Amino acid sequence: MGKMILLSIHPEHASNIISGEKIFEYRKVVPNKEVSYLALYSTSPVKRIVAVADVSDCVTGSPTKVWNTTSFGSAISQRFFREYFYGRRVASAFSIGKVYEIKEPLPLSRLSGIKAPPQSYCYLNEENTKKVLRHRNKIASQETRMVFLGGVHGVGKGTVCESMFSPAGYNCLSASLLISEQGRKTDHNKRVSSVSVNQSILISALENKLKSSNRLLLDGHFTLINDKNIIEPIDIEVFRSMNISQLFLVKGRADEITMRLRNRDNRKWETSFVEKFQKEEESHARYVAKDIGVPLRIIRG
Repeated sequence: MGKMILLSIHPEHASNIISGEKIFEYRKVVPNKEVSYLALYSTSPVKRIVAVADVSDCVTGSPTKVWNTTSFGSAISQRFFREYFYGRRVASAFSIGKVYEIKEPLPLSRLSGIKAPPQSYCYLNEENTKKVLRHRNKIASQETRMVFLGGVHGVGKGTVCESMFSPAGYNCLSASLLISEQGRKTDHNKRVSSVSVNQSILISALENKLKSSNRLLLDGHFTLINDKNIIEPIDIEVFRSMNISQLFLVKGRADEITMRLRNRDNRKWETSFVEKFQKEEESHARYVAKDIGVPLRIIRG
């Protein structure tokens, strides 16, 4: 059985963790031993253990690095973060996986040897760990969180996935890979013969993935280059059908993207075309975000 720690946490933050809005829990001090579960003790006025969260990972580094890596799932302001870690050289954050509410929130009096809530955290022994786990719901509290990460070819979406989202427990999927697994591929110039057909195939492939993970990221595009070499926006209905929680757009310098594409694909890309491609991508990303009512965050490479 994995180790569980009891965390004292403000009711607002506890609610945001249960809803899935907050997927990182920040701490000035983290345990030296590996932790598998967080028992969330909601402070006054609740004064109960309200949920159990699985721990996916722990992110540690300078406050600036940790904020840049985790802010998308912080559910707090940057000002709040800075004030919390003021004067600290190292910041840490638990990356939260599935969260299970306690059917009937537990007072600390139900646990042996725990007389008062910890100022930060404390380990629970095996007996108390089993007791807390017995009282949690069998089904996780939040639905699958689906994030869409867009950007032109060569902008560095894969790097963003590996550095930001994988440590947060996201299963990162590539739209082009899902489509190619169904026998559809782009040509060596990244042109798509039928954008609409490809997106229909993508939606079908994505449905199966949504059933097996509670946190998914799809690495894709808001626009594509069709077989006539025209930048074509992806139909808004595609994004509506994905049940997306948040949209991200990765942007970079057109000249750097051009060079990267030339080196990677052994093909001449014009900087002016890449610049136009990126502008069209951002324009449609903003349109999609407004239409489906989902926040858009731009990540600059």
